Amino acid sequence: MTQHITFLLLGLGNGAVFGALALAVVLTYRSSGVLNFATGAIALYTAYVYANLRVGQLLVLIPGLPTTVDLGGPWSFWPALVVSLIIAALFGLLLYVLIFRPLRTAPPVARAVAALGVSLLVSSLIAEQLGTNPIAVDPIFPTTLWQSGSIRVASDRVYFALTILAVAVALSLAFRFTRFGLATRAAAETERGAYLSGISPDRIAPTTGC
Repeated sequence: MTQHITFLLLGLGNGAVFGALALAVVLTYRSSGVLNFATGAIALYTAYVYANLRVGQLLVLIPGLPTTVDLGGPWSFWPALVVSLIIAALFGLLLYVLIFRPLRTAPPVARAVAALGVSLLVSSLIAEQLGTNPIAVDPIFPTTLWQSGSIRVASDRVYFALTILAVAVALSLAFRFTRFGLATRAAAETERGAYLSGISPDRIAPTTGC
């Protein structure tokens, strides 16, 4: 029994990462009706943007331009987090305008293939510009080692799993009880019905990056 608990706790970190990605996929699908297979690549890009901001560099993934731009010094956690999320939102809006909006009425297979193409493109650009070696950054959560008998677990994994759980609960409540949540679900289910109800799918879809 102890061994099972140990392996369960060891998998908290990776499980939380997969849970966050699954949450993003479900959120996008419920909002826009698009199964965005590029979610992982977008998350990877955002993580690299954050890691570079922490060391004072702005990541540029445009071929032919410098890979990074010097910002004069390392950034602390909150500024790097906020800016990286803003960049991720702008990147999602760009993908919507250039790719997903023209394919809005296309068959689901076409949209899925486009999302896979975006995923491969972003992943390839990251590998080409930055290589495949991981980048080390300062931890977000405390990394204290908690121990109870023979069971040991790093505290940051527990904090991360609890954070993802809290985000999932908050999003579930927002989609169920807020006007924005009801509008996004209505627009994803039927665009014609949304238009008749005074809801514009073209205004809602960019907020999900699709």
